Amino acid sequence: MDFLNSGIPLGRVFGINVRLHITFLLYAFYRIQQFPNVLYGIAFIAGLYLCILLHEFGHALAARWADGEAHDILLWPLGGLAYCRPAWHPTAHLICTVAGPFVTLLLFLGLLAATQLLRPWAGQSTPVWYAYYFLGDMARLNLFLLIFNLIPAFPMDGGRILRDTLWHWMSAEQATRIAVWTSRVIAALGILWAVYSQSYWLILLAGFILLQAQSEYAVLAFEVGGRYGFSLRERLQRGRRQRAFHRGVATQQAIHATAAFHRCTLCGRTEQDDPKLEFRVCSECSGGQEYCRDHLDSHPHI
Repeated sequence: MDFLNSGIPLGRVFGINVRLHITFLLYAFYRIQQFPNVLYGIAFIAGLYLCILLHEFGHALAARWADGEAHDILLWPLGGLAYCRPAWHPTAHLICTVAGPFVTLLLFLGLLAATQLLRPWAGQSTPVWYAYYFLGDMARLNLFLLIFNLIPAFPMDGGRILRDTLWHWMSAEQATRIAVWTSRVIAALGILWAVYSQSYWLILLAGFILLQAQSEYAVLAFEVGGRYGFSLRERLQRGRRQRAFHRGVATQQAIHATAAFHRCTLCGRTEQDDPKLEFRVCSECSGGQEYCRDHLDSHPHI
């Protein structure tokens, strides 16, 4: 069984399947035990992964906007994985990559604003204080996720942003090679720092970066078969045309919704003038004209 292709289905949103890896339950149980209050620990983990899920939806929806595909999101102990395949074009890939950190930035700013609004009423041991404390934790968490995710090393978004930016001036293979070597240098520096500071968990992170950096070559070989010809200008123009079309359809629907259904050919009255008016179609008129009861028998046939 493929480790990353298994998971508990959570539902389908915007046509995207959301799955929860079984190892997440073990991780969540371990993390919750570290909180003095179990209920707060559950809320913290739920909030953390809700933010991660929104981050991944940023990637997935941006990939679709950039003429690509996105069908699955997997939540697992190391965060989230959005299976995205935007159009094979540097701008399309950059849009897809940047969308995730952009969502995290919006979450940080929104949560920070919420804490500032609650601060005047956040007295000790009140429900507002607990909300203020929780939102503050979520804001700091999103700031950490944003900074950490922008490290220019695979598999973080920073590594892909580096590759996608360089791709605008060189081939995808050359850009990937530079980004992979940058990832290796950062991983090596992380190992040295881990030994110096005795933070040995950083060695695991560095090893993960090295493995993921190497796998980018395989990802590159797979994605080369994607769609070509993406144009940001054309995509923006297409979006404007689509919005104009939908506005036109909505306008016509509003007009039809308020327009009268019956109208007397002779006097012009409708059911909106008098809801009690009755209308009939004259069978002797050539065009099947409709008349109100007052003129059904007294009109000249057309």
